[in-house]
Amino acid sequence: MHAPPDLPPGLVRPVLAAVDPYEPGRPSDEVRRERGLDSVVKLASNEGPFPPMPGALAAIAESAAGQHRYPDPGAWELRDALAERHGVDPGRILVGNGVDSLIKLLCLVALDRGDELAMCWPSFLSWRQGALVQGGRVVTAALEPGGAYDLEALAAAVGPRTKLVVIVSPNNPTGGAVAADALREFLDRLPAHVLPCVDEAYFEYLDSDGHDAVALAREGRPVVALRTFSKVYGLAGLRVGYLVGPAALVREIARVRNAFDVSGPAQAAALASLREAGDHLPQRVAMVAREREATARGLRELGLAPLPSTANFLLVELGRERAAAVNEELLARGVIVRPARAFGAPGALRITIGWPEENARMLAALAEALAAVPAGVPA
Repeated sequence: MHAPPDLPPGLVRPVLAAVDPYEPGRPSDEVRRERGLDSVVKLASNEGPFPPMPGALAAIAESAAGQHRYPDPGAWELRDALAERHGVDPGRILVGNGVDSLIKLLCLVALDRGDELAMCWPSFLSWRQGALVQGGRVVTAALEPGGAYDLEALAAAVGPRTKLVVIVSPNNPTGGAVAADALREFLDRLPAHVLPCVDEAYFEYLDSDGHDAVALAREGRPVVALRTFSKVYGLAGLRVGYLVGPAALVREIARVRNAFDVSGPAQAAALASLREAGDHLPQRVAMVAREREATARGLRELGLAPLPSTANFLLVELGRERAAAVNEELLARGVIVRPARAFGAPGALRITIGWPEENARMLAALAEALAAVPAGVPA
């Protein structure tokens, strides 16, 4: 007797065969158990090293008693606070379950089979996944040598079937950012049938003269800006992000988004974080900048060449085989970084900036790992 198949034949849409599942950074507890270690340092997922702000922690605790009720379905209070912060109409803001979910919603609304999403590569893979899930095509252009989006090359990739064009800046996994003037000029040249989406998940780490896609949207440009509370705000575990874009687009997304998709604690924590941002963000950003430079200097002293970064991470190229072997050596020493294969950089490791002692431990472990896996020697 034959066992029944796991799924009915033909159930799964064929386009999903081209979609690689998202591979998150290894959890600390898993690596600790697997390797028999007393402690590990996780520098893999670009979380900020900072905890939630004090007001956010208080808001999470206060919201706990009300969790027998569904959350505010539109995150109205948070939406209105963001609208006031950015000087835009509330109808142009959509709060979502992290930027990743907003990416999927944009693709769900915009892309049919054969429609195109244009982006540079290597870059944030959720944009690629979102398009492929819809049966769309992903058209890619190369990055600039320093790791930022090459806007000239991206403009050349736009065609008659392009519906979404994506600019990830600072780019993940490289850390490079486009210039403000260059972004404005790029948007001016786009044909009317294309919606530009500027993924600014690491916006707070930009220099003061960096680009600001929310400000461009405020001018009335048909652009979507995406931001998150996961990084410098310290709320990665709660999953809350938002987009600013045309009000008509926000209304269309309302047709397909999940109900109650942003939890009550997430809304409360994000709202409290906005209120306290001025008291905490400058110090956090400054600490990351100092440690990013110190870590980059340490990597260069080890003979590596990290790409210039304006975010809270650095990318180093080692070569495909050596990167995999060095990553294993780091795991054995209790240091978790992120192999960048899924982002389109199979020979690179992405290293999140942590506390000074975490960065020092990573550099010491990396020195040992590089010695154990010399360049040009098969692992």
